[in-house]
Amino acid sequence: MSLDRTGQALGVQRQVEECRERCRSLGWPEPKIYSDNDISARSGKRRPSFERLLLDVQSGYVDGILAWHLDRVLRRVVDLERVLDAIESQRSAIPVVFLQAGEIDLTTPSGRLLARILAAVAANEGDVKSARLSAQRAQAAQSGQAHGPLGYGYDDLRRIIPEEAEVIREVAQRVIEGGTLYSIASDLNDRRVPTPGSGRWDARRVGRAVEHNQRPEVTAVIDATRGDAAIAPAVLARILRNAGGSSSTCTAAWVRDQMWAEHVMSDDHGLDDSTIAKLLAAAGIPPDRSYWRAANVRAMVRRGSLCGWREFSPGQRGGYGALTSQGDWTPILSKETIEDIRRVTDRPRSRRGREPKYLLAAILKCGRCGSSLAGSPTAGGGFRYACSKQPGRPETCGGLTITGPQTDEIVSMAIIDAVAEAKVRTGALKRSNGSSSAVVSAEKELVELGRLRRHYGLEFAADRLHQEEWDALREGWAIRQRAAERVLGQWAPNLQAVLSDVPKKRPDIEKWWQEATVRRKRELLQVLVERIEIAPRTRSSNRFDPSRIGEPIWRA
Repeated sequence: MSLDRTGQALGVQRQVEECRERCRSLGWPEPKIYSDNDISARSGKRRPSFERLLLDVQSGYVDGILAWHLDRVLRRVVDLERVLDAIESQRSAIPVVFLQAGEIDLTTPSGRLLARILAAVAANEGDVKSARLSAQRAQAAQSGQAHGPLGYGYDDLRRIIPEEAEVIREVAQRVIEGGTLYSIASDLNDRRVPTPGSGRWDARRVGRAVEHNQRPEVTAVIDATRGDAAIAPAVLARILRNAGGSSSTCTAAWVRDQMWAEHVMSDDHGLDDSTIAKLLAAAGIPPDRSYWRAANVRAMVRRGSLCGWREFSPGQRGGYGALTSQGDWTPILSKETIEDIRRVTDRPRSRRGREPKYLLAAILKCGRCGSSLAGSPTAGGGFRYACSKQPGRPETCGGLTITGPQTDEIVSMAIIDAVAEAKVRTGALKRSNGSSSAVVSAEKELVELGRLRRHYGLEFAADRLHQEEWDALREGWAIRQRAAERVLGQWAPNLQAVLSDVPKKRPDIEKWWQEATVRRKRELLQVLVERIEIAPRTRSSNRFDPSRIGEPIWRA
């Protein structure tokens, strides 16, 4: 199901039962269920069960595929081609049955043609629906109708929450009077003012708890529901009780009721992060504290909804849309105040960005917490690299610094040594022969990510995506982009392009390095080096200790 507003997966349950009935009528054995509830096939989001299905087909574990309708499996023609490739990799034919379209023999040219036609029709239906919804949202914006919750400061009935409204008015006044977003965020955190969405589990918080290993109980829930065997509700109930849930609430029967669909717990299907978040929230298990950051202070206080106006501007993020028409809810701030805040917080951006000042910023990593080090000037006219403690980032220790000029000099010599070695260039040539397919895939991935950002940017601007959904999408895209960029960063032609104007003899390389801009040096550094770890001080002396600089981790 592309959209499940209730979270009960009732549509999926209904479809699964109809599919099971068809399996019985065909004389097939009890089927294994692959289900991705509340994830649109058109969105570009990764569908874990769809990917598992393809792997199982390729591994020879699947004897036949049955779905309620073809568009329940895919909405994009590219997904169909992946299914066809998986099926064609098998020696024996795999029957494919759709309840709403009959059996399609994908092993024959006519069957594949029919499937492609149906996939194209499904894609067109999605495009038409999207265009229709866009027009409806634009019309609603022009009439001043709110789409979904108004956000921080308002409850679900669009009534003002007094405590949050006071925070909004205070932040607005401080921004207009010249207070920095950083100082405002720090002050709110020191006063333990709850953030937007504070106290609620969502997919991002589940993922963050697992990534930083901060909540063992969350990891236990995930391990229990993503094992190779079916999870017994009694086991999951015990885990939730131990995690702090109510003993009277977390019973096996209650867990069954909370699964929203029986098949979610079948076989080795597991739960996605959103479902786990709902389960933790229903059990009464509190999430970790969330923090204010400069970015979410800025986004919160720029919103047009705070002055009672509907903002709408496709392609823009929330807080950047034009104030289109006056809404029917009570404002917290005046329109003039919002306009003043937007003028103060608008930042002109160049396409290329400003010239970098510090050679090793973000390349150096803290030996205590693993965070990136940033460059900053010192009182004597020099500079240093430091792990900075930032509001909203409790994982950064903020307790490590190292002198900048000497560190730059030592790392520069290591880079010059590496570039002077012939194996850097010859090794790159060897890598280029075997990685062309990976490079092509990475380039296609970046193009696809650009398309997704444009498409869902319009959806978000039109209020067809909630903030949580938009943030989750952006986080997923960032992970995919980093992976693709890492592949391209290791690609030999990319390295050769960076080395194109670099001399081959060491004296000439040293001269080139001295004359190159910081941006040019960083381009070479980022292609060659993945990270350099800086160890903490072992003694109280303020003298520079070169042994703290770890060996560069070279890109493969």
